[in-house]
Amino acid sequence: GLFRSFIRLFSGGTNFQFCDREAKDSTAGMELEFDLYQRQALQAIEITNNYISEEHGETGMFATMFFGVLNPETGLLTYINGGHESPLIINASGIKTALKSTGPAVGMMPNMKFKIQQVQLEPGDILFGYTDGLTDARSPNREFFTEKRVLSLLNQPYSSASELLERMKTDVFTHIDCAAQFDDITLLAVRRKIPGTS
Repeated sequence: GLFRSFIRLFSGGTNFQFCDREAKDSTAGMELEFDLYQRQALQAIEITNNYISEEHGETGMFATMFFGVLNPETGLLTYINGGHESPLIINASGIKTALKSTGPAVGMMPNMKFKIQQVQLEPGDILFGYTDGLTDARSPNREFFTEKRVLSLLNQPYSSASELLERMKTDVFTHIDCAAQFDDITLLAVRRKIPGTS
């Protein structure tokens, strides 16, 4: 909760409500402006890292996290991955790319560098992210769900982000069955709309 609060606080001064095309002379200018705001918002990671490590360093408090800002007009995702499980971009053919770490877990040491990366979401692409509670989910006989199963599910076609989430949720909770849940399981899926579809 503390990390989330700081990320919201330190990125909250950014205003993304400027995508009115009629108010801009050129699409190129608007895209440059959005890119600037994306990068400014992502500076919240370094600020949070420095505050946590300097004020709470003796407690060993740190967190992995993925923080991205998506331009809904262009599909450009600007992000930092602070030691988190790699989100994946998938399309009808399966996994396109993994958004690997661009820096360490947040809060471990002050003045760490977090590289900002960008990736293009094409129409129909789905961005899928998850916590390690998914791969570490255990069955009654203590078998892990595993990354291999996650990747196998992601290499199947999905018509929507909701369909992907439901399939993943069904499979992991079937695997867990009556076993106690080992860790929190968080899933996220975002699909870029194909023009002309609902």
